[in-house]
Amino acid sequence: MTPTTPFSPSSDPENSHLWRDLIRLSELFRAVVALDAPKNQSTFNHITVNQARIFCYLFHCRAQNLPVHVKSIARDLNVSPAAASQAVDRLVSYGLLDRTPDPHDRRAVRLDLSQKGETLIRRHELRASALLSDLLADVSPADFDAFTRILDSLSRALQSRWQAFIDSKTGTTAPDAPETPQPPPFTAPKKL
Repeated sequence: MTPTTPFSPSSDPENSHLWRDLIRLSELFRAVVALDAPKNQSTFNHITVNQARIFCYLFHCRAQNLPVHVKSIARDLNVSPAAASQAVDRLVSYGLLDRTPDPHDRRAVRLDLSQKGETLIRRHELRASALLSDLLADVSPADFDAFTRILDSLSRALQSRWQAFIDSKTGTTAPDAPETPQPPPFTAPKKL
């Protein structure tokens, strides 16, 4: 490959394992963070994958000050309204979500993280950050910089694809699109 040829994993059979490696690393990282959780904070161990997706979706919507309803969860996470409603009911019963009346629509109910849900996700985030810092402690500064540049580039490409998907589902383009939560931007970990 010459410097002027763009890298394409699909053009090189030797690199076809990259997507599997990314998923495997993500799963391993999640599992190690969960193992490190105190036993009395094991709520994450009892929720399903769809419930976890909804929980994280609410966390990211809250960071962007976007209202969340069961309908938006179903649309944006590509699940049926019935499945979204059932998962929300379970998260409410765990005390992780709150339902509140929508001030703009008397018939609608907004969803938000409860205080317990907020505390749980913040603790999880701190454990994950500490683990990542520990794992990267022996990485050289040059490799660390390359790593963060690659993750930033990957994050931007995935965010662009996410927006294109949402636009195709809503039949709108970005300027006219309804407010849809964006995946969180990649933030490089701080090297200790």
